[in-house]
Amino acid sequence: MASISSLGVGSNLDLNTLLSQLQTAEQAPLDAINAQAKSYQAKLSAFGQVQSVVSAYQAAAKKLGDATTFGAVKASVGSTDVMSVSTASNAVPGNYSVTVGTLATAQSLVSGQVADQKAAIAGGGGDIVFDFGEALATDATATPTSTKKVTIAANASLQDVRDAINKASIGVTASIVNDGSSTPYRLVLTSDKTGTQATMRVSSANSDLNNLVAFDPAPTATGNAMEQKVPPANATLKINGIDVVSQSNTVVDAAQGVTMNLTKTGTTSLTITRDNDSIKSSIQAFVTAYNNIQSTAKTLTAFDTSAGTSAALTGDSTLRSIQQRLRSMLGGAMSDGNGGSITLADIGIKFDAKAGTMSVDDIKLTKALNSNLTGVTAMFSSTTGTGGIGKQVSDYVDGLSTTNGSLKSAQDGIAKTLKDLEKNYSATQDRINATMDRYKAQFTQLDLMVSQMNRTSSYLTQQFTALNNASSK
Repeated sequence: MASISSLGVGSNLDLNTLLSQLQTAEQAPLDAINAQAKSYQAKLSAFGQVQSVVSAYQAAAKKLGDATTFGAVKASVGSTDVMSVSTASNAVPGNYSVTVGTLATAQSLVSGQVADQKAAIAGGGGDIVFDFGEALATDATATPTSTKKVTIAANASLQDVRDAINKASIGVTASIVNDGSSTPYRLVLTSDKTGTQATMRVSSANSDLNNLVAFDPAPTATGNAMEQKVPPANATLKINGIDVVSQSNTVVDAAQGVTMNLTKTGTTSLTITRDNDSIKSSIQAFVTAYNNIQSTAKTLTAFDTSAGTSAALTGDSTLRSIQQRLRSMLGGAMSDGNGGSITLADIGIKFDAKAGTMSVDDIKLTKALNSNLTGVTAMFSSTTGTGGIGKQVSDYVDGLSTTNGSLKSAQDGIAKTLKDLEKNYSATQDRINATMDRYKAQFTQLDLMVSQMNRTSSYLTQQFTALNNASSK
């Protein structure tokens, strides 16, 4: 409410101060509503923190729920200049000797010389036909595996031919080379793919274009206008003495789950070993995420005895229930996939009953991974029954945020309370404004009445004084 600067001037009473004090008293309910809203906002924020740490725990559990996590391997190459490698989830440990005999190459054709790359060479225009297929290299009558056409406009120049081929995106790159002679410009066609399957045959019904680009890779072919500078070739290698042929220098699954990127001919060793460090890292991430839930819960439910203050979720049953349910999933025995059972304690994961947290014994975990990887995998990622720990945790966390989930219900309840408080605040504010308007009107009337009475009093005093003065003469 705006201050009333003139109130009380007529009566000479401090009505502004009195009105301000009344307003302060009337606004006490608003302060109480604000305090409630602040408390519920703190609860909503706290549940947001719970949602965050629980979701992080779910992500760690999901990774362990995927059996491929426990199949992680790492590769070591003896001569990295010969090749580099990457592994997939289905790679298996093994030792290999790899000899790269030849690298895969892409076919490259070069045209005859042209004096002016901007001069028209195509006459009436037409199509350049590109046939592709491995058999074309040995049989002029072989049927291509695919055919592409590039339309060249009338009076096209060498540059126009290059640009049309590149724009068509048919798997061939065209460029122009200047050889420095008096007729220096030469069209170069290079296959985008390596290997013999990308062998190309080029022709055109337009004689001008055909005289520029004609090429047939068959040994019996004649009248080629282009010269093959680089023949298409496959990569050849031996893996533990077994001959392998690849259309490209990226050799996939010649060794199971391994991609070899060949860079040089030569011999190298390749060792694929179980990546226990990666597996242990995933398990440690699971333990850390669980501990983060406990530390967050401890902070959100703390009570300061010296100050007598509570944290946002002190005494909250929803959070306590979530903690208890998550803990119950980890204490029992799980199937080891071989008819037996296995527990977290068996693989070196220990519980601190007082702190409610977990820790990892690295020595014991390493031993379990080396001696019972199947059991460890089954414990976390089993798909039978209720599933492994990873699936159980993930399913439970999903349920927390469903329509009737305890976490969502708690958050929705708080959100509804905050809306109700907002409505209550608005209604209370309207009531206070009406009350203060009434007080202001009453005070204004009081000010006016007292002012009038003061003026009457002053007048009467003046009259009595005048009468007294007259009677004394």
